Amino acid sequence: MQVSADGSVLRIDARFPSGSSTELSVESGTEPFLGEVSVARRTGWAAVVPRETSWFIDDCAAGCQIRYRFELAAAASKLQNADAAARYGDVLESPLGAWLLRPLSVPDGTLLRLRVQLPSGIRFATGLPKAGQEPSSYQMPARHLAYAPYAAFGPLRMQSVAVQGGTLQIALVPVERQLSVDEIVRWISASAAAVGEYFGRFPLPDSLVLVVPSRGARIHGRVFGRGGATVLLWVGPEVSQVDLDKDWVLVHELTHLGFPSVARRHHWAEEGLATYLEPIIRARTRALPAKAVWTELVQGLPKGLPQPGDQGLDHTPTWGRTYWGGALFWFLADVEIRERTGNQFSLQDALRRILAEGGTVAEGWSLDRALSAGDRAIALPVLKRLYERMRASPAPVDLDALFERLGVRTIGTQISFDDRAPIASVRRGITAPGAESSSQKQ
Repeated sequence: MQVSADGSVLRIDARFPSGSSTELSVESGTEPFLGEVSVARRTGWAAVVPRETSWFIDDCAAGCQIRYRFELAAAASKLQNADAAARYGDVLESPLGAWLLRPLSVPDGTLLRLRVQLPSGIRFATGLPKAGQEPSSYQMPARHLAYAPYAAFGPLRMQSVAVQGGTLQIALVPVERQLSVDEIVRWISASAAAVGEYFGRFPLPDSLVLVVPSRGARIHGRVFGRGGATVLLWVGPEVSQVDLDKDWVLVHELTHLGFPSVARRHHWAEEGLATYLEPIIRARTRALPAKAVWTELVQGLPKGLPQPGDQGLDHTPTWGRTYWGGALFWFLADVEIRERTGNQFSLQDALRRILAEGGTVAEGWSLDRALSAGDRAIALPVLKRLYERMRASPAPVDLDALFERLGVRTIGTQISFDDRAPIASVRRGITAPGAESSSQKQ
């Protein structure tokens, strides 16, 4: 792939193996910005005219070579949608699936290999892993291309930071901010270290945090990618060090990297896990007091309780059930594991096993596979049985009684702890600074 001098146009030459689909396309919405498609034949290059939103090339059944151009700047200006194409000053952002024209299916095991040729002054950033030692070369399983990570082109400020088990790339859009680049990089690095501490290593050896401008003092983000991962992080120009110190967004988004991508109906498992773990991870690094964690759980978990008409976590995709209902699932699992094993095992052990078996956001798994891996780590069927109870029925929970057993008491808006409560040790274990998994203790 060649990038134009100003980064506005991508010229792409692609080869596909025998057995590829004869229908080619990109993600919905960016087709109008893709043009000059042609296929190599013995007599030279032959133009291919699109039919609606696809390009049909019979040659690709036996393997083919194509070339085309993508008007990235035009797409960004017209769409201004981070999931398709967007402009941030002189930087253009777009996930790979928006501009890599490809067959709708390719043979199993096919790898995408991407080599990027950049002009002077333009940098390219993506959450894909590098392909060997060749500069500006990346690879991923081709089957994941529709969900490939965010990428960016332009005069980016880029740094690499070491994380436990790999390297985290940080790319920033150059804008005027109250904070320096170094201050933002330190915050990202510390957040990544906290997540790596919980999981035993940072979930992905190659990933990207792409910092783009927002408004005021706002911080928000999202993660996208299979085959790799990019955290797209909006940071407003007025964000201060105080804002970074109390921020929860980045740890929430980085936590997503440590759990596999599952089917849409299980979105509660992904979002609920990040919602539950984020304050716990920060408490374990002493960035958040234990009382603040339990205050958040006491106030937040009731939002995840089933309401009239609820049909279980898999079939009730409301905001409350997705984020806090999912958090409730993982909270109940953590408490049960700890109580049944006398704090010898916890949810942390289950999640580390899932990660050890390759379960990251970069991989698509069934939820059953993830929960089964977690249960193997603790030698108890806690996750699978809890899922069977909550997936398709309301499964109400008496949170007041559970908090009482944990020794968490609410007086007005204040939280207090009772260390004489039946399972107070479970409460202490959940937020204990520097808590270790059972594998570390042995």
